[in-house]
Amino acid sequence: MDYNKFEDRISDWIENSMDIKERNEFEKFLKDNPQYQTKIDSVRTAIAAMNNAPTLKVSENFEKNLNNKINALNKSDKSTSGIFGFSRQNFVYLTLSVMCIFILSAYLLQPTDSAYLVADEDTSIEEVNSEDQTTPEIKDIDILNDVNGSFVTDKD
Repeated sequence: MDYNKFEDRISDWIENSMDIKERNEFEKFLKDNPQYQTKIDSVRTAIAAMNNAPTLKVSENFEKNLNNKINALNKSDKSTSGIFGFSRQNFVYLTLSVMCIFILSAYLLQPTDSAYLVADEDTSIEEVNSEDQTTPEIKDIDILNDVNGSFVTDKD
């Protein structure tokens, strides 16, 4: 028998509510470990004090009144449960978390303008041989004339 099992069975041994096999095992453990006799004495003293304690008399409606008060406290706790069932503090934390997620996702998912990041190849521009060292020639000037022709003219 270990000490925990010994402690659990002290009151049963004192009140003589063990069967013979358990009682013999308990007494053998106590004989092998006399240092635990003080524990038995303290439990015996506590049991005697409880048995000699005056009884408390309550009214007949005590249990009913106690249950009514407990139920009233439970109802008042539910009525002040906060917002959407969350306490006010937890609701503030939840709201701040949702706002942070929204702002972060709006920042991460914003559209990027690829025209500024990557130069597209324009097939309408031919480069002049590197021997000429002149500016490139534009084949399709009509693309530039979409703005009422005020910026670029066809005439040289």
